Parts: sequence; structure tokens; C-alpha cells
Amino acid sequence: MTVTISGPRSIVQNTRAQQDFKVYADLRNASIGEQNVKLQVKDISERLKVTISPETAKVNVQEKVTKKFSVEAEINKSAVADGYEAGTPKVNPAKVSITGAKDTIEQIAYVKANVDSDKAHKEDFTAEATVSAFDSHLNKLDVEISPEKVDVSVPIEKVGKSVPLKINQTGKPSDDITISSITPDSSEVIVMGDADVLAKINEISVDVSVASITADTVREVTIPVPDGAKSVQPQTVEVRIKTAKKSNSDSENRNTDQNESDSNTNDNETPDGNTNGNSDSSTDTKDTSKTFSNLDVFTRGLPDKYTAQMITPANGKVNITLNGPQNTINQISASSVTAIADLSNVKEGEYSTKIQVNNLPSQVTYKLSVSNAEFLIKLKEEEDSRS
Repeated sequence: MTVTISGPRSIVQNTRAQQDFKVYADLRNASIGEQNVKLQVKDISERLKVTISPETAKVNVQEKVTKKFSVEAEINKSAVADGYEAGTPKVNPAKVSITGAKDTIEQIAYVKANVDSDKAHKEDFTAEATVSAFDSHLNKLDVEISPEKVDVSVPIEKVGKSVPLKINQTGKPSDDITISSITPDSSEVIVMGDADVLAKINEISVDVSVASITADTVREVTIPVPDGAKSVQPQTVEVRIKTAKKSNSDSENRNTDQNESDSNTNDNETPDGNTNGNSDSSTDTKDTSKTFSNLDVFTRGLPDKYTAQMITPANGKVNITLNGPQNTINQISASSVTAIADLSNVKEGEYSTKIQVNNLPSQVTYKLSVSNAEFLIKLKEEEDSRS
């Protein structure tokens, strides 16, 4: 629309600059249905002459109604952890009051409360969700909803089985390369399927080709779905392949050293016929890696009033890759390495703690396939009351 004003110059200029007047349609005496209503202006100087074009506006006046609707909860997939599924959620309150134009209320086909979460849940949870109304084409409708938010209780059930991932090395790397370790970013996967099928699956083997590898690399491999199973999660894993260079001159150096030793026997020979000299310690100080699979994760410090169920890693085991001087690494066995989860500071509910590794020499570093252990902590009294 266009508003034309005329009058004293100073008032016109001030009104034009401020534009603090309002154009409105008075609907107090309007009837239901479509009609033309005269446009009016207010909050403007009486010394001005005002012309509005067009002079009227077509409006559709509808009856304002309020109606109750049942709320349907929708659970975002990100709110549920892999290997788990959401059961039938409960909404509180189950119904909401929606107010709007009668025609709009009649278009309502769905009333939904979308449950989103920053956390992937492995146990029952309750979340607050905003309610929205949609038509049959899922277009959001402009209505008033009371209450605007509801509480949604979501039951969570485990639907898969966690099994360890076994890596099989295939192929040969370049002639001057040896494979030090092959470590997947996840030591276990979740298999989906019927209970009788899952009972027969204890591990999943994955072939990792090292053909033509010339340096450390990371490869993505697909997890095969076992016969009879429905799916696996995750579907792929990243495998970190660590390499070491072969020394082509080792044998030549040994021969050269022996010849030099023979030619200098008189210089180094002791009265008893033995020779003096320093042995080559490069092999002892050279860094190398070693991987131990399926180490048990032990717990310590759990207060007597609690029970703890380990959720991650699901099988209670981790893989560990050690790195350090070769002579030190060679002396370490799997039985001498201990992985521990400290539960001395737990609280009821889900609890996560860093997995610690004991009994390693100070010059040895390590990397775990799972760095944190997750537990479900419950009071013993609750366990007793349910038994």
C-alpha cells in the first residue's frame, strides 16, 4: 500500500523520517468470512492530511478454536547407540491443546515431539521435546500449542552382539619394508540378527592387504556380514598399518666388521687369547612395535555399595600396541601387561574412565584400541530389590 501525507513542511519531514504511525484495519465488528475492511491510520499528527491507497484490504475472518491432540514422539537416530534400539516411547502429557483458526486446525494431520540428543544412549532415558503441528504434507502450521514442550521417556534395548574383530594380513609389502603392526580403530563390532544366529558368531575376520605398501598408512576396510546375520555396525573400520625399513647392508656390515676384526687381531688380543671390543648396540636401541590382542580390562576401587556392568569394550578386552627400544619390547609378554579401569570415584548411572596400563618400562609408550571404559553403575540395594 501507499500512504501519502501533506501539510506543514516541518511536520511532513519529521513524520517521513520517523515513520512512527500505524496503518490498521478495525475488525471489531467484522463478520465470519471474507470481506473488505477500510484501512485507517493512527499515531499521526492531526495537522496532516493522509491518503491510503488502496483504501481497503480484503481479510478472511475465521472462528478461533481450541482442540486437543495426541502427541507422537519421534526419536532421532543419533540419540540411540549402535547395537541398540528405542522401544515405544511414553509422552507426558500425552495430549496438548492447540489453538488457531478453524480452517488451520482442520488441516492438522500430525502432532509430533522430536527427541534429539547429543548423547547416544545405551539405557532408558527421558528428554524434553518441543511439540509441533503439521499438515498431511508435513508443512509446519502456525498455531498455538499448550504446553509447548513435553517429557518423552524412551526405553532402550540391545539388539546386537559385540564380537572381537580379527585382522588377517594378506599380500606382501615392498621388499625393503616389514610390517610392525596392524591396528583397527575399533577392536570389536556389533552384529545384528536373530538370537540363534548370533549365538554361533564369536568373532569376525577381516582381510587387510599390505601389498605394495612402502610406508605407514591407514586403510578403510569393509566389515563382512556373517552368514545368517542381518547387518554389522560399524560397516567399515580404519586400519592403521605401521611399517619399518629393512636394512640391506646388515650382512655386508657384519662381513666387513669380521674382516677388520681378523686383520686387527694382534692389536686387540689379550694374553689369554680373547679379543676386546665393543659390540654393536644399534639393534638394542632401535625402536620397534609389538601388539597384544584381547587383553582383559580389570577394575579396581569399586565401592561396596555399587555394582558395575562394563558396556565398552563390550567383551571386556582391548588391544594394545607398544612402542620402544627393541631389546626392551622383546622382553615384554602379554601376561606382564595389565589394563585397569579405576572405579573409585563412580556415581550411579553411566560412568566413563580412562583405561590405565601398568607394569610398562618408562621408555615404552602404548596405544589402546579403546582408550576409555564405560560402565553402568547401579546401587546394590536396587539390584537386591529386583531379584
